[in-house]
Amino acid sequence: LDLKTDRYPFRLKLNGWGQLRHSRSNWEPPNLDLNQFQLVRGRLTFSGSAFNPNFSYFIQLDGRSTSGDDMRLLDYYLSYDIGNNRFGLEPGTLGFRTGKYKVPFTMSRWLSGRDFEFADRSVASIFFDVNRSFAWGLYGQTKGSWLPINWDVAIFNGLVTGGAETGSSGTLDENFAYSGRIYSYPIGDWGDANLQDFECHERLAMRTGMAFAASKIDETGTTEFTRLRVVDSGDTLADLLSDFNLDVESYEVSLFALDASVKYRGWSSSFEYYFRTVSGFRGEQLPNLFDHGFWFQLGKFVVPETIQLGVRWSRVTGDSGTLGVANQSSEEIG
Repeated sequence: LDLKTDRYPFRLKLNGWGQLRHSRSNWEPPNLDLNQFQLVRGRLTFSGSAFNPNFSYFIQLDGRSTSGDDMRLLDYYLSYDIGNNRFGLEPGTLGFRTGKYKVPFTMSRWLSGRDFEFADRSVASIFFDVNRSFAWGLYGQTKGSWLPINWDVAIFNGLVTGGAETGSSGTLDENFAYSGRIYSYPIGDWGDANLQDFECHERLAMRTGMAFAASKIDETGTTEFTRLRVVDSGDTLADLLSDFNLDVESYEVSLFALDASVKYRGWSSSFEYYFRTVSGFRGEQLPNLFDHGFWFQLGKFVVPETIQLGVRWSRVTGDSGTLGVANQSSEEIG
C-alpha cells in the first residue's frame, strides 16, 4: 500500500519495555528489611518525525512500583537537524534539541536501562549524576576528518544528584546550568551493542569520551539545594550544613568526567572517572570540597552472544562529608 510518504512525511514508532526486579535486603535497625518484587522501569515510547524528516520527536512514559498506578512524562523533546534542512550538510552534522531529556554529561546516564550489564548503574554513576532536565541544546558530529567526533551541549535548569530530576518538584533558583559531552570511536567498528561484545570483534574497537557540567546553586532553589549528596553517608549537603548550624546562601558546583570502553573477541571493558568540586560558598567560610570516583567493569562471553560473565567495581572518595576535614569513601563490588 503506497502511503505517499513523500507527500505526507509523518512517522510514528511505538516501543515498550520493562524491568522487573526482586530485592531482598538485611539492614541494621531501625531501617526496615526489604523482600519484594518491583517494577523498577516500565516504559512506553512514541518517536518519529513530522512535517519533514529533519524534524523529529520523542516522548517516553514511565511507570514504576514506587509510583503506584501513576504514569509520568519521563522524556519529551523535539529535535531539528538544522544543518541538513537549512544548509545542505550531511544529516547529523548540526542539530537543535529542546524539551526534557538526559543532560549530556556521563556515559553511564547516556546508556539506556536496556543496555545495563548489571541490575542498575553503579554507586559512583548515581552519586555524580545530573540526570534529566528541561533544556535547550545543540548536537552534532564532525565529519570528513580522520577522527569523527560526536558532541552535545546544553543549557538547563540546574544540577541535582542521586537520580533526581531538575524541575520535577520544589522550586528552582534563577541560575541555569551548563554541560557538554564529546565522544569518538578512534579504533575499529563499534557495532550495535553499547558495552557488550555481542559481535565478537576480530579487531579491537574503542570508544572514548569526556564531559563537563557546572552551575551555581542558591538556597532559594530547593530542588537543587536540598539534593546534592556527600561522601560517604549519602546524606545531602543541605542536611549536613544544617547539622552544624551553618547558614550557606549559595555555592558553585563543577563536574568533569572521562570514559573509555573497548571490545575484542567477546571481551568488553568500560571505565568512567568523575571529579566534583563544590566551592564559592556564600554566607559561611568553608573550604572547597573535592570528591572523585569511578566505575570499572569487565565482561567475557563464555557462550558467544548468549552468556556473559562480568564483574564491576565502583568507588567514591572525597571530603564533602566532613566539610573538608578528612576524606571518606564508599565502594561497591558486583
